[in-house]
Amino acid sequence: MAEPDQEEPMTDTLERPVDAQSGHGTARPARLALFGAISAFASAALIWICRAGDPTVHYVSQLGATGMPTAPLFNLALLLLAVAAVLVDRATLTRGAGYVVGWPVATTLLVCGLCFGVASVVTCSPGCPVPFTPGALVQDFVHISFAVLGFVLAIVAMGQVAALRRRPWMRAASIVTLVAVGATSLTGAMIALFKGDTVLGGNLEFTAATLAIAWFGVFGLQVAADHRASRRTAARSDG
Repeated sequence: MAEPDQEEPMTDTLERPVDAQSGHGTARPARLALFGAISAFASAALIWICRAGDPTVHYVSQLGATGMPTAPLFNLALLLLAVAAVLVDRATLTRGAGYVVGWPVATTLLVCGLCFGVASVVTCSPGCPVPFTPGALVQDFVHISFAVLGFVLAIVAMGQVAALRRRPWMRAASIVTLVAVGATSLTGAMIALFKGDTVLGGNLEFTAATLAIAWFGVFGLQVAADHRASRRTAARSDG
């Protein structure tokens, strides 16, 4: 009868470190998500500082074009956006099946962040000419391709989060942002395609970019909150 008495404390001893480790393990992902959110909001702020510094610029990428006085600050903003996407990606990855719609949201965010990272390093030439038009260079093709792909992947990530039922308010925010970004982007693209009012088209593009970047920040805060909630739950069950 002595053996069962000895097994209980051993089980207790083995379980406690696992619970503790689980509780402490959620602290790092929460910090990553929080830093990602801060990076996203900082990116949006820097882009608008650049826009205020040169209001004659109509389209977002022109702020980072070669020779532009706003280029260093704008490309830093683009790099911060890349960092934000990757940090939130790392945080969502630790939640496993919690953020999976078709495929992990983390995968979408990682590739999105890498695209913005490339776009921040390979800038467009002065004026940011459309690829395959007179005066366009290879760097224009690379920059615009990666910037557009990153933007599209941001929209895909919004769609994935909008399909999650776990956080109704985040789902609603993602749907509203998705519709707003899609509408403003499409309208701006049509204006540019048919050579309409470039000022209006540029304002719509800046609005779409701001909404998308702000979504990264809000989603990062939500992921951080989820991790903190998991940590509190683990702490209560450990106690």
